[in-house]
Amino acid sequence: MNLEEVVKKLKETNDEQKINLEQLHEQFNDLRTDERYANLPMDELEDLFLNYLRTWIKTNSEILELLEK
Repeated sequence: MNLEEVVKKLKETNDEQKINLEQLHEQFNDLRTDERYANLPMDELEDLFLNYLRTWIKTNSEILELLEK
């Protein structure tokens, strides 16, 4: 994989993760209404996933910045 392909893939991944980040709250609201997940700490899980996605996007962005220099 050459540098251009890596940069393209990182940008695509970031775009996908930003969409996931935007939809996360809605997805967790759906899970909250499902009785199978009634005993799970949904607020904490949602925070965990939010932080995970934000970290992933931030790290990819930092790598992109370095590669584009």
